[in-house]
Parts: sequence; C-alpha cells; structure tokens
Amino acid sequence: MFALNFYSPLFVDQLRKGRKTATIRLGDKTDKYATGQLVWVTVGHRHGPRQKIFTAVIDRVELKPLRELSQ
Repeated sequence: MFALNFYSPLFVDQLRKGRKTATIRLGDKTDKYATGQLVWVTVGHRHGPRQKIFTAVIDRVELKPLRELSQ
C-alpha cells in the first residue's frame, strides 16, 4: 500500500476534520497514484518514524504545470 505523507504535524487536525482535502506533489505521480486507490495518510519526517492518521481513497489525480497553480 502507498502512503501520502505530510511532514508537518500541523496538518493532522486539518486532515482529521476534513478541512484539507487535496495535496500538491512535485513531479508526475499519475503512474504511482490512481483514482480509487487506497492509501495511508501519514505524518512524519522523510527518513524517520511516521504516524498513520487514517486510510483514504484517492478521488482524482491531476497533472498540472506549475504556472497553473494558485495560492
């Protein structure tokens, strides 16, 4: 199973309450993630221990050029 990891623990509350529902990942992730795929949502440092927050289903994977992103 793949994981969507967030480095900052500040996101935990937003994730649990459903206020954060999307994430931006650099690079083309269309081969790694697919619509309907189950993933673990985790929080922790890249090479350190991570805390599993919950399991999620990916609704959509979009590929956009950086210039199309807004604040």
